[in-house]
Amino acid sequence: MVEVSTESVRVWFRNYGISISVPKGTSILEAAQKANIGIRSVCGGRGYCGKCKVIVRKGRVRHRVSDTTMITDKELSEGYVLACQAFVVEDVEVEIPRESSIGSPKLLSAVTLPKIEPELYIVEKIVKPAELESLTKQYRISKEVRESLLRSREAVIVVNELTSRVLALKSETLEKGIYGLAVDIGTTKVVVSLVNLETSKIIDTDSEFNRQLLFGEDIISRISRAVERKEGLKQLQKAVVETIDNLVEKLCKKHGVKRNEIYGASVAGNTVMTYLFIGINPYPLIKSFKEPVDVPRDPYILEARDLGLGIHPGAEVYVLPCAGRFLGGDVIGDIVTAGISFSESPALLIDIGTNTEVVIGCKEWVIGTTAPAGPAFEGWGLTSGVRAISGAIESVKIDPKTCKAYYKVIGNTKPIGICGSGYIDLLAELFLNGLIDRFGKFYRTTGCPLIRKSNQGFEYVVVSSEESGVGKDIVVTEKDLYNLIDAKSSVCAAISILLKRMYLGINDVKKIYVCGAFGRYLNINSAMAIGMIPEFPQAEVVYIGNGSLGGAYLALVSKRYRNEVERVAKITATIELMLDPNFMEEYEAGFMLPGRKELFPTMWEISRKTKPWQSSA
Repeated sequence: MVEVSTESVRVWFRNYGISISVPKGTSILEAAQKANIGIRSVCGGRGYCGKCKVIVRKGRVRHRVSDTTMITDKELSEGYVLACQAFVVEDVEVEIPRESSIGSPKLLSAVTLPKIEPELYIVEKIVKPAELESLTKQYRISKEVRESLLRSREAVIVVNELTSRVLALKSETLEKGIYGLAVDIGTTKVVVSLVNLETSKIIDTDSEFNRQLLFGEDIISRISRAVERKEGLKQLQKAVVETIDNLVEKLCKKHGVKRNEIYGASVAGNTVMTYLFIGINPYPLIKSFKEPVDVPRDPYILEARDLGLGIHPGAEVYVLPCAGRFLGGDVIGDIVTAGISFSESPALLIDIGTNTEVVIGCKEWVIGTTAPAGPAFEGWGLTSGVRAISGAIESVKIDPKTCKAYYKVIGNTKPIGICGSGYIDLLAELFLNGLIDRFGKFYRTTGCPLIRKSNQGFEYVVVSSEESGVGKDIVVTEKDLYNLIDAKSSVCAAISILLKRMYLGINDVKKIYVCGAFGRYLNINSAMAIGMIPEFPQAEVVYIGNGSLGGAYLALVSKRYRNEVERVAKITATIELMLDPNFMEEYEAGFMLPGRKELFPTMWEISRKTKPWQSSA
């Protein structure tokens, strides 16, 4: 335990131009958090992910490294330290490398929405004090609004017809419009749409990283902080509210809207994000994985003032209901946005991430689960893995003649690493070009000049140090390939179990809905080639984009869709894979490329004819 002193020192983050005073003994990661600077912290500051490497250019730190695989002797000699394990003892100057910075998110606001008729349920009414008694019988009115009405000769009130509540007394000289917010709270980023509630039109959308990332990139790290730290839950709730508020401020400023003109908000997120946003202790969700957990399936309806949200204090905040501990309001939003709950025939929905949500359903029934795919699709645990930020390789093709990789980089800049969609392409390309076998092992005798042996075993060079933006080779190792096959096997097992539970085969599914930030850039053919998503020969593939944001929007502007959201949350059957007796069998069957022959008949034939790569020179 490093003792924190009352004596202060300064930490200068040179490539951000920000300096902050902190007590001696504070970690560099904590200093960055206080300065609102995003450094990657997948493990929540425990020292075992190795993603928070920074360079100390001047000054001394006390560096504690328990796992020497996280940082090399060469890196230590160059001034690299783990920000979470480096404690300042004097004024220091710190540089944050690109690969350690949280960076800027790739905005995913696009969503395919169903056609709807505007339903104006937040409306204005002109009332007089004499009408107060009859108004009280029809609507719930706060004491504050009641007293203001009694002092007025005539007033304009804002009423929510859905919940029979008077939201506010409106000053015609100050507030002219009626606006609302649709909000998607993701583990990684938050997306906010500003909506004109008089026309149901989306005015604009913006996003930024969820400020909870400063306390850990994964859900478990955040739950640990909420439980173990005295003010942890308040910190996390405040962080996400501040994220939303900052986006609202930017949108309002850009479009000349006053915050007090925002009278409603609809919010969707996974179950943990929902709990943290509201301020509910999320620990019961993970207390035991050996037995199911009951989660309330009703929406939460609060006032903005209860959450500290910087819009009209009386604005209604509607939080989409969850269906289980691993199926939150974001998935309910996906289902309704895709239209699965209105469909005559079975459809598959998949939202890929650390926890990949998988749903199969139609208008009569819906069943879903979450595959514990792990953080490989987010870049964690992979040698050159990064999130989908500027500099990340998002797609890959391998030239069959030269075995050289050609790639597309987010932001059209020099690559700093590979994100999830790029890894799926890479695994498929290595397999289809005969560079790896069914188990993700490199063929040793191919003669491919880009396959080499290192201290970590065999690896393939995707980008040379001369072409990369980090001054070193960007590679994929056999250990990386193992982790990717592990992740894809979990996803395929989830789909297979749902199919069998409903007595369906690959010919029975008519549509595949791919949603979420990851899905937007997923090559579905690559996903099928590696055995992650079965070959559904009769199915049309539909990319719906940010279905969670779409669901929040629909619940904001439409009574019909709000009712549908609540109906779907109640009828959705959930399966917890870790409790399913068939999970391990399905998972192990998928632990090869592509997977079960009955799920991948075409790929089996293609792979059977694929020979180990040989140079044509």
